[in-house]
Amino acid sequence: MRSLFKFSFSLFLLLSLAAGPCGAASTGTVEAWPAAPATAQLVSRILEEGHYTHKPVTAETSRELLKLYLRMYDPYRLFFLAADIDEFNSLFGAGLAPRLKNGDVEPAYFIFGRFMTRLRERVGWTHELVRSTFTFTSDETMLADRREAAWPAGEPEARVLWRQRIELDLLQAKLDAAKPEDRAKEARKNYDRLLDNYKEFDSVDVLQGYLTALAGSYDPHSAYMAAPAEENFDISLGISLVGIGVTLQSEEGYPKVLTIIPGGPAAKSEAFHVNDRIEAVAQGPDGAFAEVAGMKLDRVVKLIRGGKGTVVRIKLIPADALDPSARVA
Repeated sequence: MRSLFKFSFSLFLLLSLAAGPCGAASTGTVEAWPAAPATAQLVSRILEEGHYTHKPVTAETSRELLKLYLRMYDPYRLFFLAADIDEFNSLFGAGLAPRLKNGDVEPAYFIFGRFMTRLRERVGWTHELVRSTFTFTSDETMLADRREAAWPAGEPEARVLWRQRIELDLLQAKLDAAKPEDRAKEARKNYDRLLDNYKEFDSVDVLQGYLTALAGSYDPHSAYMAAPAEENFDISLGISLVGIGVTLQSEEGYPKVLTIIPGGPAAKSEAFHVNDRIEAVAQGPDGAFAEVAGMKLDRVVKLIRGGKGTVVRIKLIPADALDPSARVA
């Protein structure tokens, strides 16, 4: 079961390393910003010289970098095709990580662009599928945890997997006693919202994800975050705004809890656990929930912050849940 609770705010802090312009990317097509090469070189050097492992960024880093970067966008291997992965390996291969030391960030934007293409395709398929009539009478099975499954071999296999995904979503809604027309509307809305969230990604967001994947190849608790706006800087100093008492990292399309600050509202609530993911956030005791899948992390932060005593309600996906779509709110 997903957790739902409310609490007041305390200090929320995330480390910032570099700043950059943040133009909206309404089409989902993103190009590198001018400071990206220098930022990539700086982060690579900091990791090589400052991380406790003192591990150099080499060809051996490339495989883990690609794995973690793909997992950010497609953790259950439902979007990319096997041909996409083959193309990424052919174009970038073992040189993926060393290119960062030379300031080459082009692979980050190339892979994100392909993801947006696949996401648009899946949203289109969703609109087709929700008009179908599902009887839920077959004995068909679906692998819920596809994190280590093979990538779909081609479009036919990808369509089967996506049809199963949508059927599962509709079945969950049916079990929740939703009306047929509401089940279809909600399923379509969820994926439309996911696409809209990713369409807001700008050049800095894409680079942030890529360099976070690089940092994650050193250890799972290292991450890179681009410098936020002045308001977020004020939060980090604890000047005017406070937070829920956790540190977050965007992973697998959701904000994931990295640490829980002792004595903070999240710790006191006893509802948070490390590696839980945030599914939705609502402000006030009666505010509507906003789904955060695919949402930029700084937007999520804005949703869950305010002055001391502000009420926020959060839906959590437990750390041990396999597939968020298969859970019941």
